[in-house]
Amino acid sequence: MEKRGGALRMVLLGLSALLLVMYVPKLFGGGGGGSTGRQPLQSELTDEPTTRKPEQLCDLWGPRFHAQLGTQGASIKHFYLTSPKYLKAGKPYDLSTTPDQELRRQLRFHWRNIAVAPADDPKWQVTFDTLDWEIRSSTATRCELGYKDARVELTKVVSTTDRPYELAASATVTNRADRPLRHALSVETTDWRRQKDITGGMFRVSPFVTRVECILKDGAATRLATSDFEPDDFKEPAFARNQLNPGDWHQVKGRPRVAAVSNSYFANALVPVASPRTDPVCQLQIEQRWRATRFDSVDQDPEGGAMYRAALAYPPLELGPGQSAQYKVLSYVGPKERDVLAAAGGGRTELDRLIDLGFFSVIAKVLVAFLLQVYRAIPNWGIAIIILTLTARTLLFPLSIPSIKSMIKMRELKPELDALNAKYKDDAQARGLAQMELWRKHKVNPFIGCLPQLATMPVWIALYTTLQTAVELYNIPFLWFPDLSQPDRFYILPFIIGGTSFVQQKMMPMQGGDPTQQKMMLYLMPGMFTVFMLFLPAGLGVYMFTNGVLGIVQQQAVEWHARRSAQRAGRGSGPMLPEAAPAPKSGAPATKAAPRATASSQKGSSKPRRERRGSDAKFSEG
Repeated sequence: MEKRGGALRMVLLGLSALLLVMYVPKLFGGGGGGSTGRQPLQSELTDEPTTRKPEQLCDLWGPRFHAQLGTQGASIKHFYLTSPKYLKAGKPYDLSTTPDQELRRQLRFHWRNIAVAPADDPKWQVTFDTLDWEIRSSTATRCELGYKDARVELTKVVSTTDRPYELAASATVTNRADRPLRHALSVETTDWRRQKDITGGMFRVSPFVTRVECILKDGAATRLATSDFEPDDFKEPAFARNQLNPGDWHQVKGRPRVAAVSNSYFANALVPVASPRTDPVCQLQIEQRWRATRFDSVDQDPEGGAMYRAALAYPPLELGPGQSAQYKVLSYVGPKERDVLAAAGGGRTELDRLIDLGFFSVIAKVLVAFLLQVYRAIPNWGIAIIILTLTARTLLFPLSIPSIKSMIKMRELKPELDALNAKYKDDAQARGLAQMELWRKHKVNPFIGCLPQLATMPVWIALYTTLQTAVELYNIPFLWFPDLSQPDRFYILPFIIGGTSFVQQKMMPMQGGDPTQQKMMLYLMPGMFTVFMLFLPAGLGVYMFTNGVLGIVQQQAVEWHARRSAQRAGRGSGPMLPEAAPAPKSGAPATKAAPRATASSQKGSSKPRRERRGSDAKFSEG
């Protein structure tokens, strides 16, 4: 027993260590960062006109959103979600996190690239890095902005599509000079997050942990976090200086389909649609910002954070006098709703791949598809989670049957195990050998009880990832939970889950060993589940509670079936033997046994014969 129990404990400890390595860094802060060194970022081009005009806003109204473009830079200043689901304090939720930073707004077009030529190069077609545009025409669904000087004329048209959270943008550049001039366009989207916004709680990943991503046309995906932009990381080949990279962007090799900044629930994405020459390259950067004169790292500064940037960088293009070039991109700013992302750009953008379902994504995709189908039939996310749990538990039930039967046998053998523990209490090796021989004799395999848990663990992790990234549960009430994506604020469900876990542990016979350890496990596991669920989403808690109750019901059903089978086997195992006659009392004379009737003496007899069995008299037909 000791060898097998020790091996089992080692397996469980190893698995626990693996999970800790995979998930604890995310659970206790999630966002990474904390570097005390400055990133080797290049100086950026930030030239602007000496005098600025007052900014005007151009309003666009599309399905489920309201966008405002500012004339300073002609980029998105505000992007409001208008669906009731995303209202915050009764007001539309603004997904623009940089409205006051003109050079860091979403859907920003930048016409110069310092990797191509320095700022004072005379061949630049656009001499400023931000411009004062004018609104040439405006409707609820289309906004045309323009800029013109002696060297260049720029026209930018941004319009809604018939799909949610989408903007189609095109920019035309015309050379108005009398000599060839050059431009190098970059289209960028940015998100600003403070370090305290991305720091999670105990066992809870912050939904605002943000990453920068590139998805290529060949299907490859690059997803980078803050930890991928530490000072030493800039020495890697992906940051090497080239024609389009000044040396501080992570440039992804390949033809990009999507460049994006995203967190668990929301994304800002750019999709290249058309360009005058070759496809752009995808570039990613996370720029840490903190007050270095007062704090040693971004984690120490309460206002410290990072700029999460994704860009499509086009190769330089020289235009002769009077020549024009046009660029088109699709912008998506909105929640990561699966059906909306799948339909974005007419279903050709693969934006749904922005939802990262983790290591067990194959399982998670099946769970998500089933969950969505259930919700379409029963439009209640809490009920859909319960039905998903019922289905998953039912499908996994065959794996649990051997485990439950093994536990029943273990319970039957507990008196013998206790006797062996007492007999060999001072000899662990002999006790282990005796227990293994007892199990071999009764064909019991304690290790089989771990197999169902190992098989269901990927499902649990996949479901956790699914619920962690399910914006469908965002701000959705169920029972007393105001939001299934947030923990139970009344802490009722965690203690209920702890109670069901205790019942399960109580029903499960311990596999020998130290009684003190057995008692500790009886209370430790339920306690751990209770503590975990204090901080995890209520949607995951609904799954855990349903799963626990089903586990108890299934175990009781198997035990009932096993008892019935044993009873039937006992009744049908063969003819019952006659009861033995009682032994004669002390001092009483022994009586002769009655002679057995022969077959010939009974032949033809039809009278009943009295036969004595102990103290009872019974009649039988002769």
